[in-house]
Amino acid sequence: MKRLICILFAALLLCACTVTGTPAAPVTEPTEPTAAPEPLPDFPVPEITGYAGFSDVLSAKLLDGTQNKNLSPISVYLALAMTAEGAKGETQADMLKLLGCSSVEELRGICGAMLETLSFDTEDSTLEIADSIWMADRNGTLTFREDYLKALADVYRSEANAVDFANAETGRQIAAWITEHTRGKIKISEDAMQFSPETVAVLINTIYLKAAWLDPFYESATEAGTFFGVDGETTADYMNRKDAGATIVKGDGFLRYSLPLFGVGRMTFILPDEGTALADLLGTPEKLHTLLYDGEELRADVLVKLPKFRFQDRFDLNEPLKALGIGIAFSDEADFSGMCDRFASISSVLQESFIGVDEKGVEAAAYTMVAVNEACALPEDLPEIEFYLTRPFLYVIESRDGTALFIGTVTAPTNAE
Repeated sequence: MKRLICILFAALLLCACTVTGTPAAPVTEPTEPTAAPEPLPDFPVPEITGYAGFSDVLSAKLLDGTQNKNLSPISVYLALAMTAEGAKGETQADMLKLLGCSSVEELRGICGAMLETLSFDTEDSTLEIADSIWMADRNGTLTFREDYLKALADVYRSEANAVDFANAETGRQIAAWITEHTRGKIKISEDAMQFSPETVAVLINTIYLKAAWLDPFYESATEAGTFFGVDGETTADYMNRKDAGATIVKGDGFLRYSLPLFGVGRMTFILPDEGTALADLLGTPEKLHTLLYDGEELRADVLVKLPKFRFQDRFDLNEPLKALGIGIAFSDEADFSGMCDRFASISSVLQESFIGVDEKGVEAAAYTMVAVNEACALPEDLPEIEFYLTRPFLYVIESRDGTALFIGTVTAPTNAE
């Protein structure tokens, strides 16, 4: 379990050595890109085993070492796991493969263990994980599978809410739930909570962490200094201390050092050797694994100089997840019949996150949202039936809840007013 926690922090923190600019408050809305996004790293997807394998693969796909990025792979994992519970056939098989499991039962075991062991709340440290499903309320015309909702409640401890996705209030309600469970650290971008009337369900995972350093930095030792970033030099506020008789790891082109946190584990940093770009050390799951786990332990007095930083980040995960092998879940061939009685597919997967590091410790939060929309059924080879209203017929006009508003017959069509 320590390894699991370390993976989470390490994936969140690969960006720590690439902060450019003076630390700033988190933004309230993501800036619209002014240029086409850089292509994602292209690598063969290796055989994934459990959460650790998923974390390596997803992090390698999204972190390229060229800009500030903050990812919570565990949040993505849990959100996709809840979605996979409602998948069937090839759709579920592909999702299980990406999640590193051979069966739904194995996936439930992994996720159940995470939720059972990771969350805690003490005076010095808090780690809170929460899940929810927001289901379209269509006045009895849309049915969600009872066994699916039971699995979400029993395994994922998920809240269940029936809402009208055509109502703007639903977006505000979901945003408020996310804000509450991330302790106000995620400033929801306006476009993130706009839903299509065809939305069947939205599944959300949140994670919030606040942990103090086991050995805090002294504020009096913090001083301004130069940070040599990808885009040039800038000024940063550096926290300083000396750790005597500590263990540091020397790898091929990098140093790795960990700072312990109260009740959580540790925060690990990877520093490329001088003259080596962080981007050159990333690019594949194997390279990332090397950074996180390989190298030679050295005993030394370690002089730590760590810049304070805080920022908010966002990932649109549709294309990365398609590239990692679950494209069928986004297509008209998706099978989520284990979730509800409609043809449905994933329309979007989004993560927004926050991280802040100062003399006292670390605060980080993220939410991952999977939106599932109604999709067109695949065409079937069916017989043709003529329905020609060329003789007297009955009609009924109903409200959304099935109430008959008008009913009548036509025996001789006329245009009289």
